[in-house]
Amino acid sequence: ATSFQAAGTYQLSADPVNPWRGIFNWDEGFPQDRYVPPSFDVSWGNRNRPAMIDPNYGRTGYTQMWNFNLQRELPGRFVLDMGYVGNKSTGLRVSELARVNQLRPEVLSQYGTRLGNAVTNAAQAAANGIAYPYPGFRGTVASALRPYPQVQGNQTVQVYGAPLGFGTYHGLQITMNRELASGFTLYSNYVFSKTLGNMESMMLNDNPGRPLDYYNLALEKAVAASDRTHFVKLFADYELPVGRGRFLWPDAGRLTTALLGGWSVSGILNYGTGTPLNFSGSMPSSQWNGATNRVNVAPGKLKVDFDGAKWNFLSPRAPENAILDKGKFSDPAPLTLGTGAMRYTQVRNFPSVGEDLALIKNHHFGEGKRLQFRADMLNAFNRSNFGGIVTSVTNPNFGQVTSKGGARSIQFLMRFEF
Repeated sequence: ATSFQAAGTYQLSADPVNPWRGIFNWDEGFPQDRYVPPSFDVSWGNRNRPAMIDPNYGRTGYTQMWNFNLQRELPGRFVLDMGYVGNKSTGLRVSELARVNQLRPEVLSQYGTRLGNAVTNAAQAAANGIAYPYPGFRGTVASALRPYPQVQGNQTVQVYGAPLGFGTYHGLQITMNRELASGFTLYSNYVFSKTLGNMESMMLNDNPGRPLDYYNLALEKAVAASDRTHFVKLFADYELPVGRGRFLWPDAGRLTTALLGGWSVSGILNYGTGTPLNFSGSMPSSQWNGATNRVNVAPGKLKVDFDGAKWNFLSPRAPENAILDKGKFSDPAPLTLGTGAMRYTQVRNFPSVGEDLALIKNHHFGEGKRLQFRADMLNAFNRSNFGGIVTSVTNPNFGQVTSKGGARSIQFLMRFEF
């Protein structure tokens, strides 16, 4: 959090002796004697976490977009649309990436455990092999080595609007559509894509764990947290051709048509690749003021075969609950930063799978009146959804699948429209 030293404020704290008593009576109006006018103190930031507007705030980010599509009408009133879609965003405002006043990573190994030693005078500074920042400085070796050692403790400077964010998207999009004909409607969509970047969004505080090294922002480029390599969506609706004038039983009577006609079935199907996992390791030092440390990752296949039928609910650490090859991941040694990327496209959460089906019966009464009955089956095939993969390498359950959810839900609805 950041305060503003030159802003006026109202002292509206509760009475320390009798906190249950009201501060003032609304009938007498808002008290003006509790207002504390603003004051200007150039050293305020030294005792608090200072903030600033990035010098390049006025540089507006931009997005370039391009696409190429082919459409084709197919027999049976089907329409096929195939296209390549790409975009590239540059200079997006991401405050978290500008971690001003962060320690340089090289001082971790250079000074080691001395980073926590006290520095209150020139002699102590010399004994630790550093320059004394300024007369009167009181802190540690780590805080003395920062670009702005006068800032209290080991704080960084909060920067707003740094235009350091970027992202790219490339995708193949295929759509097969069939408008209502002979009682059948279909909409299906398949996307094969990849999203890379160094941010999640431009929302403040929406990019946690960044940057690991402010002085090497290239380390932040990784597959996006929302990336899904494959995704298929399908909606279909079919009105059964039964009853008078229909394909089946075209000469049926009124009662038979009322009972057997007007039925339709529909389904919404979703299948998608899981989102990438984000790993974390131990902080390199208690004096480190950078982001959460990452892990070391060895080359090769990072996941092991997981059989959901053998998942052990009663024993979270059971070998059959593992989904990661734990030997490929290791916690960085003290005073070092992890060498792994923030995310890997080949290490993901479980796929997103869902089928929702509906059976609908419509009965029309004269003009403008309809009685509808429907049965909805959510997660119709009662699929299990595994999750809770532990990604902190210091957690005893690292690499384990810890949760299972998902159950079929059936609901009935009757509605009369007029």
